[in-house]
Amino acid sequence: MLNLTSIKTPGVYIDEVPKFPPSIAAVETAIPAFIGYTEKADRLAPQDLHMEPLRIGSIADYEQFFGGAPKPTVADIQLDLSNNFVSAKITNQKFLYDALRLFYANGGGDCYIVSIGLHTDTPDKTHFTDGLKALEKYDEPTIILFPDAPLLAVNGLYDVQKAALLQCELLKDRVGLFDLKQKDYQGVDFRNNIGINSLKYGMAYAPWIQVTLNKNVTYNDVKGKVNKVGNPVPDLKTLTTDNTIKAVITDLDNLNTDAAKIVTDTNTLTGNTNLLAAFNKKVADVLTTPNDTNLEALFKYLFAVAQTLNGYSAFTNTDLKTSAQTTMSNLAARFTDIIKYEEEVTAAGTGVTNYTAQKPAGASVNAPEWGTVFTASPGPSAILVGATDTEKIQSLIPYLETSFGFLLSAYQSGVQNAAVQLARTKNDALIAGFPVYKNIISGINNTSTAIPPSGAIAGIFAFTDNNRGVWKAPANVSLAAVDKPDFIYTNSQLDQLNVDVVSGKSINAIRPFTGKGTLVYGGRTLAGNDNEWRYVSVRRFFNMVEESTKKATEQFVFESNDANTWVRVQAMIENFLTTLWRQGALQGATTDKAFYVAVGLGKTMTALDILEGRMIVEIGMAVVRPAEFIILRFSHKMPEA
Repeated sequence: MLNLTSIKTPGVYIDEVPKFPPSIAAVETAIPAFIGYTEKADRLAPQDLHMEPLRIGSIADYEQFFGGAPKPTVADIQLDLSNNFVSAKITNQKFLYDALRLFYANGGGDCYIVSIGLHTDTPDKTHFTDGLKALEKYDEPTIILFPDAPLLAVNGLYDVQKAALLQCELLKDRVGLFDLKQKDYQGVDFRNNIGINSLKYGMAYAPWIQVTLNKNVTYNDVKGKVNKVGNPVPDLKTLTTDNTIKAVITDLDNLNTDAAKIVTDTNTLTGNTNLLAAFNKKVADVLTTPNDTNLEALFKYLFAVAQTLNGYSAFTNTDLKTSAQTTMSNLAARFTDIIKYEEEVTAAGTGVTNYTAQKPAGASVNAPEWGTVFTASPGPSAILVGATDTEKIQSLIPYLETSFGFLLSAYQSGVQNAAVQLARTKNDALIAGFPVYKNIISGINNTSTAIPPSGAIAGIFAFTDNNRGVWKAPANVSLAAVDKPDFIYTNSQLDQLNVDVVSGKSINAIRPFTGKGTLVYGGRTLAGNDNEWRYVSVRRFFNMVEESTKKATEQFVFESNDANTWVRVQAMIENFLTTLWRQGALQGATTDKAFYVAVGLGKTMTALDILEGRMIVEIGMAVVRPAEFIILRFSHKMPEA
């Protein structure tokens, strides 16, 4: 409104008087955050998304930034006399990717991914807790889950879950969606180790679920693991007489040998990190302590890339060997530049004091593609600037970074990616031309595996929220893309699972029903004996209302703490709750029976509260609760006619 005391000049003034209270926009309720291991974590550079939560909207988004499915462990492939697939033992090494697929299959939408490591990493509790800390800075996630956490040794799973509950209690805008260990069907270990703090923010589901999802399986995964009528088949070439197929298998064998060498050599070169990370570490060392020792280590690393590439001229696969040779030819000029830089660094009077040249002897980089790069002197460059060694070293770094950019791109495309693409092409050719191999791959893909259920449950949360509302219990809903539960409970086991008379830690069961499929058949939090916070829907509805109201009320901070402000705040909240009541979220024939909002002097505040800057608003809600137990009472009635 217009401040009348500010009017000093004669004239006409416009004063727009607000009559309506502001409104509250409901926050999103089903934005899960998946914390786990991924194939990669790259947006603009390798691993730049490590421990950086990223919001995605589809599997395609995930694969762009985080890669694909992990390799399962395949063992004991059995064929019959006619070479038909019979069975195989499949074990998943990581679960996040499959959990995400189940999330989308069951109605999920946007979510966050927190990459805490790569598929090849050994699960570690600190990885998950670091991921939780990274997620704490983000306001949007409303559900936290860790599909890979059950792989943790000893009690690591429960330590991570307790840390998640602590974050939920602290932020009050999210809940923890927990898995149990695969064999902890009754939740005994879970209940003994989860503690008693902040249980109203947690919910657990059991057992694991059996799913049939396409698997990332190729020739290398099945080689040497096939048995025909119980007898080992060390070489698939013995199952065919087609020389073309045998040639493809030979190519794949050679490719696998070469690919293994690439992995080993790259790990040796980088210290088991990646090319860019190793380079950046050495650059950081030079910039932190710009001396001849650190600069020597940086040049030595660059030349080691050339020596590693030189070894690839001995690849057994012809196509990959050609690609590596082309890569060396393309990088010859770049290494000439690097040698020029080093020759300037070693030049007397103009270089860096005490620097020792790291250029390798020609014998270790003797592939013809290098030409005379490592045997002749190109002469020093003229790029160093500065009067001191430190200044000269610092002026050199941008040139080395530019050169390494070309090295990195060429190594990745001409060696690493080329090996992957060639193997994929040969594998596809083998599937197309070799029916026995095609049946093996198809059989493995159709073999069910057990995975934690949290990803599917997060999808059910999203589906229920979108179609019914967050106040509807996400239970008595069937799971899509699920074959069956990994364990079938008896009635007495279900009783103990749903109602924990000792500590109230209810565990929601996933059950099969004849003619219905696999259903989520529980809707309790871990505070199962608490009449206020027993149900998942009540907990999550309160989270939504609290967070929505909090965000909308922030506009009133530092407004006048008087009746004019109080009535606007009260009307805003009442309008929001009235809308929810009309949708069926609150129980009561009239709004005054369904909720109340109170604010004001003598109602929720004292004069001291006002003097100390506090505006206290009290909100009470009669949230609808699920009909968990429906009791039908029958009795005899005496005939009356």
